[in-house]
Amino acid sequence: MPDPGVVRAFAPPGTGRHAVVAWARRHARRTGARIEVLVDPDLDPEAPPARATGTRAGPIALVGGLLEHVWALFGAPPSLAERLGRASAGARMLVVPQSLPEVDVLVDTAYEPVTVVPTDPPHPQGAVVLALAHRTTDETIEAAFDAAERRGVPVHVLRIRDPDRWTRVGTEDEDGRVDEERRDCADRLSAWRVTHPSVPLEVRVGDGDPTVELIGSTCDARLLVVGRSARGRVLGAVAPSPVARTVRSARCPVLVVPPPGPPRRSWWPRA
Repeated sequence: MPDPGVVRAFAPPGTGRHAVVAWARRHARRTGARIEVLVDPDLDPEAPPARATGTRAGPIALVGGLLEHVWALFGAPPSLAERLGRASAGARMLVVPQSLPEVDVLVDTAYEPVTVVPTDPPHPQGAVVLALAHRTTDETIEAAFDAAERRGVPVHVLRIRDPDRWTRVGTEDEDGRVDEERRDCADRLSAWRVTHPSVPLEVRVGDGDPTVELIGSTCDARLLVVGRSARGRVLGAVAPSPVARTVRSARCPVLVVPPPGPPRRSWWPRA
């Protein structure tokens, strides 16, 4: 049996603490994973060990101490989002409260999937909503089907249109394109329908602003599963990702699945 791994939850005192721990415990129980609650945000696995400061430390330790003081003066310390992103390394999932400052930055830079949990309890009978866009990765789709199967609920696919591929036209043409989008979804999801035959599937094609569609889908959902945005910082500054805005306003927990490989902090969109 593969190791189910560990789920790490950051639950600082204040709004949302109970919801984060409760959601992480339920997820760990379903998957058999171990759970770790992060009570100290000052985590950095890459930090060097503390240097000796006694009289026998010698000149090397003295130089090291001076360099640390220079870094403290001129180098900006890592933010909470950066420290939590590093703390996610090696975990199967990091669970954080929606009230966390810079939660949108965290989901865009963490090493592993991040679930953002709102203060209000999730809808216990809702479906798992999968936001399916042109660039959605296989890992994101698998996460949605796996979550639905473990909970015994359907997957509701929200097809997010690529504005570069589709433009609004006449009603007759529009209906034809919606049907084409549904067929594309069926083809894209055919493998997961075979591997998860017990999961009912429903597809809806979004016809409005992606952020509004995503937030609206969380009103009666149990979980929203989205892929991390592939746009770089240049495009992100001009047109912010719907994911970044959705995690701050969603009514249910949002699972953000990164693409394979380490975090990519490029200025340019992913190819």
